[in-house]
Amino acid sequence: MNAEILRNMLIGTANSLGWVATAVPDFVLPRFRGRDDASAEPLEHVYGLRLGSYPVVVAPVTLGTMEEMQAALRRLHTQVVIARSYMRADEVINAHLMLCAVNPSPPGESEDASLGDWRSVVDLAQRDEAVCRKIIWIPDQEAVEASYLRFAARTFLAMPWRTTGQVLDAALDRNQGLAESMLVKNGLDESTAAEWVRLVGREGADADAMVAALATARRDA
Repeated sequence: MNAEILRNMLIGTANSLGWVATAVPDFVLPRFRGRDDASAEPLEHVYGLRLGSYPVVVAPVTLGTMEEMQAALRRLHTQVVIARSYMRADEVINAHLMLCAVNPSPPGESEDASLGDWRSVVDLAQRDEAVCRKIIWIPDQEAVEASYLRFAARTFLAMPWRTTGQVLDAALDRNQGLAESMLVKNGLDESTAAEWVRLVGREGADADAMVAALATARRDA
């Protein structure tokens, strides 16, 4: 399994959603935009994509020791920082790093205890959003398509309403009073909660004026 396969699958999923999916080689250049000198070592088998409004860097990652994976992630973080210089200002916040584990079945602790901590590193890597959102696909060699679908379901490509045949038909009045009840639960009396909801629902209200009105409503309660 390699990053090229993940790249192709991502493009296929985006196309199935009716999104424009394009390759963006600039995202994997080793230099910042506007510079002639290389800012980092070129990475192999790394791909830049734009899936709809989402810029993505797709790369392989080897599941290894804590130190090995952290070093690999540092290099990939550097690449994403470089890639951001080629992104539009409005899409930088949507930058993603999608990683394909190239050895999805590493030796267990009984064979090599030094490789026993890769699961923890995967979890920590996906939780760390300091540079960008990171999602790691660990393919199941015996069920590649199914494992990819589980991976995609954790990404911005997930649209569960496209695959369900059931439409929730809850009446709107079932949700009426929800805001008031939450406000009451958190300390407001019922009349003040109702007035707060009315004030917040006014169209075109100035934010400062609204805050003052909310404070007045609570004081006069």
